[in-house]
Amino acid sequence: MSGRIAGDTTLRHRGNSLASTRWAWDAVAFVRIYWVLLRAGWRRQATYRLALLSGLATHAFFGVVRTAVFLAVYRERGRVGGLAVSDALTYTWLLEAIFGVIWATWIWEFPQSVRSGDFAVELLRPGDPYLRFAAFDLGRALYLLATRAVPVLAAAAVVLPLHLPSGPGGVLALVVSVTLTAAIAFQIRFLFGMAAFWTPDYRAVYALVSPLLYLSSGFVIPIDFFPAALRGVAQATPLYALIMAPLRVAIGRPAGLVLAVQALWLVVLAVATRSLLALASRRLVVHGG
Repeated sequence: MSGRIAGDTTLRHRGNSLASTRWAWDAVAFVRIYWVLLRAGWRRQATYRLALLSGLATHAFFGVVRTAVFLAVYRERGRVGGLAVSDALTYTWLLEAIFGVIWATWIWEFPQSVRSGDFAVELLRPGDPYLRFAAFDLGRALYLLATRAVPVLAAAAVVLPLHLPSGPGGVLALVVSVTLTAAIAFQIRFLFGMAAFWTPDYRAVYALVSPLLYLSSGFVIPIDFFPAALRGVAQATPLYALIMAPLRVAIGRPAGLVLAVQALWLVVLAVATRSLLALASRRLVVHGG
């Protein structure tokens, strides 16, 4: 199979890229292909205008509720779990800003394509199916960050004493951290979606562990409120990179180590996810005409 991109740039691919050992490509074509997919993901998410408005309203509602709870908690004390009230409020609104990127509404699109057999088409297309999914997902996530995360944080910062970076270095570190969060969240959702290769009841797998995921990732309360032993366990998992890592960067903790931890988990999860996809693709059987 071959395709021509931008004049004389040609991409050749034979068979499923997960199993193929020989295929030719050049760097320019490689970047263009996945850049186009990222833009397609952005445009796809941009079509859901009502979902954007409802998402902003939901973030506002739960953000106000959580803010009221934390203000009540901090009324009698200056710090809880090492966090000041401004840190807790930053946690609240940063969580609301990036929640839709972490547990995205499109989480079941991939497993549904596996169960329907549509995923088989992805194995016949040029390029790497794993990277295609990743680029498209990142485009959707970046759209949500631009249209939901930024307005939510900006509005909250106007009326509340949030602890956000003010210098260009701190802002850049936070942007990088949140982008890494989006990429890591894709890996975790993709791992759950691959349960569809082995069972039709793939949603049950997620339902069984989702309470633990929400708690240990810091969605319910900051892991700083945990006992020391449980906090250490939570920090040693990739879930730490989803919510708590961006919070550390936002409130001014040393960003270098936090970003390094996020980058490490991104690499580890990428290797695990791609290896499992290669295994699952070899056992895929599609019936029908």
